[in-house]
Amino acid sequence: MINFEIGGYYFKNGERIQLIPIEMPTITDLNNYLDILKINNGKLILRNDLEDEFMPYEMVLYSDNHETLIHIYMILFATDMEDGDIEVRTFNDESGSKEFIPMLGEPFAIASTTKNFSLVIQAFKEFLETGDVSRDLLS
Repeated sequence: MINFEIGGYYFKNGERIQLIPIEMPTITDLNNYLDILKINNGKLILRNDLEDEFMPYEMVLYSDNHETLIHIYMILFATDMEDGDIEVRTFNDESGSKEFIPMLGEPFAIASTTKNFSLVIQAFKEFLETGDVSRDLLS
């Protein structure tokens, strides 16, 4: 059995609000936190206890509206490799711009972001339910 923990933070009215860490979150817990990040700038982390077992162990969501009405989302999905490196998977829009965009102050490739929140939900649910995410979704 994979043990998960979820937590993070978001900004509301200029104040940073910490999300209470939840061990062994349910789909309802996950949906509640995703609903917060859908409309607020912030960061959500879903992590399991497999970091040293060469399995996917962490999914991080960045949510940023860039002071517009359109939110942009970016996921980083990490796996330790046998050679000591870390494989990071994310969205990959090959037709997307090669430019960078700031997400919570950090630069990321626009091609690694999405405005489609249903893709974010799909990725997080898949990770929580199976311990991995399809390479068709995150490459």
